[in-house]
Amino acid sequence: MGSRRSHDRDSTQHAIGDMVEQLVLPKMVQSHRELGLRPKLICDLDGFIELLLSNDQPSLIASIETMREAGHPLELIYSEVLTPAARRLGEKWLRDEFNFSEVTIATWQIEQLLHHFHQAFENSQRRHTSKASILISMMPGDQHSLGAKMLSTFFRKDHWEVTLLQPQSLQAIHDEVIASNPSLIAITVSQVESLGQVKLLLKLARQQPALRSMPWMIGGRVINEHPMQAVAVLSDRNIHLCQGDANQALVLARRLLGLEARGQAQSEHSKAATQH
Repeated sequence: MGSRRSHDRDSTQHAIGDMVEQLVLPKMVQSHRELGLRPKLICDLDGFIELLLSNDQPSLIASIETMREAGHPLELIYSEVLTPAARRLGEKWLRDEFNFSEVTIATWQIEQLLHHFHQAFENSQRRHTSKASILISMMPGDQHSLGAKMLSTFFRKDHWEVTLLQPQSLQAIHDEVIASNPSLIAITVSQVESLGQVKLLLKLARQQPALRSMPWMIGGRVINEHPMQAVAVLSDRNIHLCQGDANQALVLARRLLGLEARGQAQSEHSKAATQH
């Protein structure tokens, strides 16, 4: 008798669980979307890293699609899942918890995800004129390209004209700066030893009068982990250190070029014209 009650109770709970999963949750998600609300993105970062290490691209794509179906935009997924995952991979490698092969596989999988979703992420770019141009470069010999690629993805999404460079020498960066004449230069630095090279690159660029007032934005692992050392080496009126993720880099870049003030002025002008 007790066994039958227990079985009936389990069956009832299972049926209620199915009803919540199939009927209630989808309606909640739809209601949140209609109200402009978004459920909190909760991700098991270590579990996601294990999925990266499994080298199973279809499962990774499916996991991202599941997050999107729950109402999370790719921008949020990139900044709260992919970027922290890449950062944790680097930390685990430095602590010898992962070997080079494992980190290479995982970061390659992240790069493949960026490639797979790039059209969806940048789908509105072609309908807008470029805000400004930016040259994003790693330092010569730097094998860690994921941060620069992630940064370029966010700037393209924000309708910037982006040149991404993986140079073999400082001269290559200098030549590209002259050729592309960007509004802003962004350098990612992953080794402390590269700080002096950045200073040398700035000195080289200043030999060109047109480049003397160009703003430089320096970010990457070294800036996040050794900010005081970076300040000591790179103290200069044209150099702006950027700590944080790609979204924070965008905010700084807009401020350096006065794009936010310009956008607010245009918005106020349009509002005034509408009222008249």
